[in-house]
Amino acid sequence: MDYSSGLVVLVQDEGEAAVLERELDLDVRVSVHLQDAESFLIDVHAHRFDLIVDLVAEEHAGVVILALGLLRPTGVYLASQPGSLSRESFTQCAPGLSGKPVSLEPDDFEVARLGDPLDSLIIVRRAEPIHRKHRSNSKAG
Repeated sequence: MDYSSGLVVLVQDEGEAAVLERELDLDVRVSVHLQDAESFLIDVHAHRFDLIVDLVAEEHAGVVILALGLLRPTGVYLASQPGSLSRESFTQCAPGLSGKPVSLEPDDFEVARLGDPLDSLIIVRRAEPIHRKHRSNSKAG
């Protein structure tokens, strides 16, 4: 991680949070949050992330949809133990911020499974298309 990067560690266990805070306390780029995933994602909805690692993705498909919406173009979502998560499950409409439905376009993401179908899932948000500039062939005279 370079000096301008940041790492947010989200945990739900107080003991785990205490250990992580003690171990990571000296690095100003790292913050540890003790909060449930859904409320955290709602709190940080204005931010965009390059990498999200989810160790329990199968337990909260709706939260996965919220998280994917916060990925920057070319951002990576790594799900350990994805269970039955698939492109179809995360591109379906789900409740989002303020009750507004969130829907992700399937073509916005590339999905790959690693190892056994239940081991890991990598989801990459595609880069936005580059629009070519139209230049005039005439020269100023």
